[in-house]
Amino acid sequence: MTAVHIVALGGGSGTRFWPVSRRSRPKQLLALDGKRTLLAATFERVESIAPVSSFWMVVGDEYAELCREAVPEIPAAQVLTEPQGRNTAPAIALAALHVKRKAEDAIMVVLPADHAVRDPKAFCAALKIAVKLAELGPIVTLGIEPTFAETGYGYIERGAADPKAEHAFAVKRFVEKPDPICAQAFLARGGFSWNAGIFVMRPSAYLAEVQRQLPELHAALQPVAAAIGTPAYNDALATAYESLTPVSIDKGVMEHAAEVAVVPVECGWSDVGSWNALKAVSDPDHAGNVIHGNAVVVDSNDCVVYSGDDQLVAVLGLEGVAVVHTPDATLVVPKKRAQEVREIIARIERQGWQRYL
Repeated sequence: MTAVHIVALGGGSGTRFWPVSRRSRPKQLLALDGKRTLLAATFERVESIAPVSSFWMVVGDEYAELCREAVPEIPAAQVLTEPQGRNTAPAIALAALHVKRKAEDAIMVVLPADHAVRDPKAFCAALKIAVKLAELGPIVTLGIEPTFAETGYGYIERGAADPKAEHAFAVKRFVEKPDPICAQAFLARGGFSWNAGIFVMRPSAYLAEVQRQLPELHAALQPVAAAIGTPAYNDALATAYESLTPVSIDKGVMEHAAEVAVVPVECGWSDVGSWNALKAVSDPDHAGNVIHGNAVVVDSNDCVVYSGDDQLVAVLGLEGVAVVHTPDATLVVPKKRAQEVREIIARIERQGWQRYL
C-alpha cells in the first residue's frame, strides 16, 4: 500500500477570533472547545489514515515553537517553517519537496490546520477514496456538501462520475465566492460542493503542475530542494522566499490543473471562520447558546458567551449576540456581523494600540 503523509498548513492569524486569537497565538493554536487546539485536532482525526511518523506541518517561523508544543509527537524535522507568508501554493510546494525526498511514491494529504469536523469517520472514509484515486495520477480535492447558500466559501462544480473510483467526480470548474443569488442557485441546482482547501496528491504530481503553471516558483525552490538536510538549507529557503510572489493553490494551480477530481463528503465540516461558527466545536445548550468558561446566561437565545477563568461574564435577555471576554479586551457583536471583526482590528491598528493585537 502506498505510504500516506499528512501535511497541515498552519494558516493565518485568525483575526475574526479576536480578542482570543492574537498575533502571538493564532486561531489554529486555540482550544476553542476547551480541550485541544484546532491544530492538534487536525492530526487526531486522521490517525487512521497515516502514522504520526508521517505527519508534517508548515508554519510561520514565529509560530514554530508553539506548534511543536501543541503536537509534540510530530518529528521535529517535519515541522517546516516559512520565513515569510507566501500563501498556500508555495507552502504546499515546500512540503511536497520534503515529502518527495523522504518517500518518493507517497501520497500527500494537505489539510488546513484550523478547521473542525464533526464526523471524523465520514471524513476519513472520503480521504481513503481520495488516496486511492490520487495513486492513479490526478490531484483530488474533498468537496463539502453544502447545507445552506454560503457566500463566504468558494465552490466546486462536479462533472462526470470518475470511472476509476466510487463516489468521485471530475471537477468541471472552481468558482470564486459567489454573491447570494448565485449561492442560492448552486444550492438549488445541486452538483456543487464547498471548497474546503483539502487536497490529496502525489508530491510529484503537484510539483509538475507548479513547474507548468508557476515556473518562477518552481525555479526559486530548486536550490531549496538541493539543500534539504544540509547546513545551507535555511539560507537557501530565506533567499527563495524573498523572491516569491504570494499565490494560492486554487488560483495558481487547481483552476487550470490537467487532471482534477473531487470526492464529495458530508462530515459536519466548518472552517470555524468567526465566533458565529463556534457551534462547530462546542455543543449549544437547549436555547442554542454556546457557552465557554465562567458565564451565566439567562433568558437568552442563540448567543456565544466566551470567557476564561479570571472573571465571570453574565448575559441576560440577549439574542444572536457574541460576548467574548479576555483579561485585556472584551468583544460584543451581533453574531450575524461576526465576520466584520476584522474592521475592529483595522481600527485598533490605526489607533496604534498594538498591545491588543
